[in-house]
Amino acid sequence: RAILGDMIGGPYEFDQSPKTKTFPLFGRGSVFTDDSVMTIAVAQALLEVRPGEPREETKKRVAASMQIWGRRYPNAGYGGRFRQWLRAENPAPYGSYGNGSAMRIFSAGWLFGTLEETKDMAQRTAEVTHNHPEGIRGAVVTAGCIYLARTGALKEQIRAFVREQGYDLTRTCDEIRPTYRHVESCQGTVPEAVTAFLEGTDFEDVIRTAVSLGGNCDTLTCIAGSIAEAFYGVPSALKRACEERLPEDMREVLHRFNARRTQIAVRDDWKTLPMPEEHETFVLHRAITEAEFRRLRLDHIPEEMEDKWFWYLEGNRLYLHRSWTGYSIFIREIHVGEKEQTVLANRDPNQVRDTSVQEDTAVLNALLDRWTRPAGSQEEGE
Repeated sequence: RAILGDMIGGPYEFDQSPKTKTFPLFGRGSVFTDDSVMTIAVAQALLEVRPGEPREETKKRVAASMQIWGRRYPNAGYGGRFRQWLRAENPAPYGSYGNGSAMRIFSAGWLFGTLEETKDMAQRTAEVTHNHPEGIRGAVVTAGCIYLARTGALKEQIRAFVREQGYDLTRTCDEIRPTYRHVESCQGTVPEAVTAFLEGTDFEDVIRTAVSLGGNCDTLTCIAGSIAEAFYGVPSALKRACEERLPEDMREVLHRFNARRTQIAVRDDWKTLPMPEEHETFVLHRAITEAEFRRLRLDHIPEEMEDKWFWYLEGNRLYLHRSWTGYSIFIREIHVGEKEQTVLANRDPNQVRDTSVQEDTAVLNALLDRWTRPAGSQEEGE
């Protein structure tokens, strides 16, 4: 999540990065900064937005929340002009194109139902301070990436969206890293953060990749981490480490926010056992469309005893476990559009009953039929 990125990247701000992905995730300097405070402030404001709320009303709500939280935590590391804005009786935007508009926008990517609404809300939150076109663009791109990631977009679709907004993503992290230095602009931070996300292989790897670039590490990693959570989810241990470092008032807002959004499942969200040595490999003749893959990416955390399955994706591998026992039943490779794909099936007699490939194929197809239907059309099933 964005706050985790802030905490992990904070000790390496101002060009203190080790320029490597090998470093301790947490230390004495791993505390929240202004990025986290403003992320919480914007989240609290957007949680109260009503359908059809006028633009100026949203902006007043966001500005008021930012001032309240900024004054509550006055020593979190704000820039000089923003500190003046926090103290102003009638705060007005000051034409900034700093990366603060992008680092605080995390919640807008999760709370609204369409990409256009998400972009509009991102612009509203930016305009209270960062009404320069670059400040607005940084917020819109970050929120849009989060929205696309959490609704199941593939990385190439996210890359295309960012390019459509005018950012250059031609440099790789290896090309960025040697000369990248501390910058505070959106145009000098957001493309690099997106690139770190695109090259990372899971949530932690995105965080490590972002820190390895150097520069304005807390904000860079805050932005990259916010997109990575929407795409990969966050391991439970890192979620706990984040909350342990937050005061109670911030945790309360975070809990309210989490209750309103989709949760992306990861392996350790549920008790799971590995696929046993006694297993069989077969080929499932069923192509998965891009839209179906998007819906599978939303994953499933059981909420009731009747929920018999826990599933999650790691890269292109779909893992299916029985929720009551944690047994690994199937692992399926998924490559969008390809009809023939490999499945591992549990054959341990102490865990599963004896079934044939034909029976397993029928079960898998039935589950995939149900799990890939559009929201609202799924029926109760096995």
